[in-house]
Order: sequence, then C-alpha cells, then structure tokens
Amino acid sequence: MSDPIVPSSSPLRTMIRNELSEIRANWVGFLALGVVLIVLGSLLIVVPWIGTLAAVWMLSILLILSGITEFVAAFWVRRWSGFFLALLAGVLYVVVGVLIFDRPAETAEVLTLIIAAFLVIGGVFRITVALTLRFEGWGWTVASGVLSTLLGLLIWRQWPEASLWVIGLFVGLEVLFTGWTWVMLAMLLRRLPKAS
Repeated sequence: MSDPIVPSSSPLRTMIRNELSEIRANWVGFLALGVVLIVLGSLLIVVPWIGTLAAVWMLSILLILSGITEFVAAFWVRRWSGFFLALLAGVLYVVVGVLIFDRPAETAEVLTLIIAAFLVIGGVFRITVALTLRFEGWGWTVASGVLSTLLGLLIWRQWPEASLWVIGLFVGLEVLFTGWTWVMLAMLLRRLPKAS
C-alpha cells in the first residue's frame, strides 16, 4: 500500500528507504549501545552516589569550560563594549566550577534541595491548574501533580541525606530508559525488510 503523502516514485521516498537500509545494517550497534546503557543505568540505580558525583563533577567541568570560553572570547573582541562583562562572567564561571569540583557533596545537597523545590512547586501548580480549568483528562494531571508533590516532600524530608542518592538515581533512571529505547529501536530495525 502506497503512502498518500509521499508518492512511491518520489526522491524523498527513495532517500528514506536508503537511510533505513543504512540504519538497518547497523542494528547490532544500536542494540549493543542499548545494552551498555541499560547496564550502566542499572549500576547507577544500585549505587546512586556514583551518578550523583559524576553529575556534579560534569556540571563543574562544563562551567569551567564555559568560563574559559567566555574569557577567551572577551579578549578576542576586546574593543567590544561588553568586554569587562564577558571577562567577569568567564572568571565567575571558572571560580564556581572550581568550587563545585572541590565541594561535590555540598553542591549535591544544594542541587537536591532545588530538585525537591521544583517537584513540589511544579506539582502544586499542576494540581491547581487542573482543578481550576477541569480540561479533558484533568484527573491524570492532578494525579501527576500529587505524585510530583509527594516525591518533592519525600526528598525534602530526607534532606541532606537524600543528596547522596537523588541525583544519581534520576541520572540512572534516565540512562536506563535511554538504553531500553535504543534496544527497542534496534529490534524494530532488525524486523524491517531489506531495501530492494
């Protein structure tokens, strides 16, 4: 059955077939990537402090690199009127990045408290909007808001001890689900017919 949107003889359809054929040939690589991510995500869930430490250090490295870039850019265009602002921003990024790298536990505590606040505020906001507007499926939004609020309160009640596991657990879950997405894509590509 031909696609009414893309005619069977169109160059776009040919290009899509060629791309799928190329991707299909690499389905084993996608499967291997998915399995590695599933193992890594599971490890981060079991030992979440590793993920927390890695996430905090990654944030510090990104800030340091951003600061260096900002600093170099400021000198690159030093006749620019925003030279001192860019220079100051670069120094600030580097200093904050170094402080975060030097104090990962304290940084994790602050970030965990921010996550808890976002969960509570976001949950209360969703509940309020859903109960006020009563749109289609508003009950699911209320349930989501309640769950988010409870999770935020749970994290807040266990703070600062929760800072050892919250960020790492969230990173682990993200990596795990990303891994499963790659595995499902690989299985789908494997079942695709070869391009003729």
